[in-house]
Amino acid sequence: MEIRPILSSMKRNPVAAVLIAAQIALTLAILANVLFIVTERIRTMAIASGVDEPNVFVLGNQNIGNTRDPVIANEEDIKAILAIPGVLAASPGFSFPLVRDGWQTAVTLTPGERIEGPERAAALYFADERLLDSLGAKVIEGRYFTPGEITPFKQGDQPNPPVVLINKGLAERLFPGESAIGKMINITGNQGEPSQRVIGVTEHIATPWPRSRNPDRVVFVPHASVGLGGFIVRTEPGERDRVMKVVEETLFKVNPNRIVSNIRAFEEIRSSAFQSDLAMAVLLAVIGISLLAVTAFGIVGQASFWVTQRTKQIGTRRALGARRKDVLRYFQTENALIALIGITIGSALAIGVNGWLVQNFGFDQLPLSWLPIGGALVLILGQLAVLGPALRASRIAPAIATRSA
Repeated sequence: MEIRPILSSMKRNPVAAVLIAAQIALTLAILANVLFIVTERIRTMAIASGVDEPNVFVLGNQNIGNTRDPVIANEEDIKAILAIPGVLAASPGFSFPLVRDGWQTAVTLTPGERIEGPERAAALYFADERLLDSLGAKVIEGRYFTPGEITPFKQGDQPNPPVVLINKGLAERLFPGESAIGKMINITGNQGEPSQRVIGVTEHIATPWPRSRNPDRVVFVPHASVGLGGFIVRTEPGERDRVMKVVEETLFKVNPNRIVSNIRAFEEIRSSAFQSDLAMAVLLAVIGISLLAVTAFGIVGQASFWVTQRTKQIGTRRALGARRKDVLRYFQTENALIALIGITIGSALAIGVNGWLVQNFGFDQLPLSWLPIGGALVLILGQLAVLGPALRASRIAPAIATRSA
């Protein structure tokens, strides 16, 4: 099939071809960005928390009145939770992965070092002797805190311990290719000498903010949070739901002057953390599918119009020896050429749209690899959409050429 006759026909009737090419360009510009954003959202939702999620739950706790010393109350509550059959570990739950709330700090390595932006930002987790067990995580290098290193942490205190743990992600960022054990860092925010010695590195544990620029950088400080939240509890496999039903009653037996709230399985925390991401992914997927459908219907309608308009011309070609597959190939090639023009324009438009999204809404930059992916989808869609009218055109009989117009 020669290209020149097709181009000549398009020049004689350019309006329809221009409209279809413009529709394809607009579809690609939006579709490439939609595919990228949806994929990014899905990747974010799949982030590993580092928590033994099927066996972990959290609860809020607020003691009422001043009848109990806060430190002693904390110890009594945890002891009561640990006494519940099926409980493996419990810890004060001030902040933990994916909860979207907590303490963030900047980590520096030298005196006077100034770090702008998220490059050295890390989440700060307050760790008593059972926190890692409560999360279901482990130390992979070095050691954990000893009981003598752990001190109570109350509202208004500032974390400035002599030793800390960091997770694998932060260790690789701060000391690439080296062991972090024994290294000195500064988490206080002042410009003095680094004053925290790294004594251990944990396996991957996520920060409370899954959509941050560094969701895998955590510092553990040896402080048992007192009166700052609730508890995080880990159970034996299959025991979590049963323990969740009795934990409130257990705590009220220790002290009825309290408010126990928001008892949640960790799956609920994950679902809540990514609720907006899921909603955006679904909305954008619907928009993308709708755009493709509108484009497909536009191609079908235009191709059907062309078949009707060229009926006698097609009959003449058939009478001159054109085969059905030649007619079919003509329409498929014509559509492919229009689609390629639209894809070329749409690729430039997609980059422009993404630049606007990056500048105004903080989206990530669109990788150029998404342009051929979106282009291929639009091209395949166009070929499928034109197939029906093209098949109908190929079935036009040669005798149609002898009929009067």
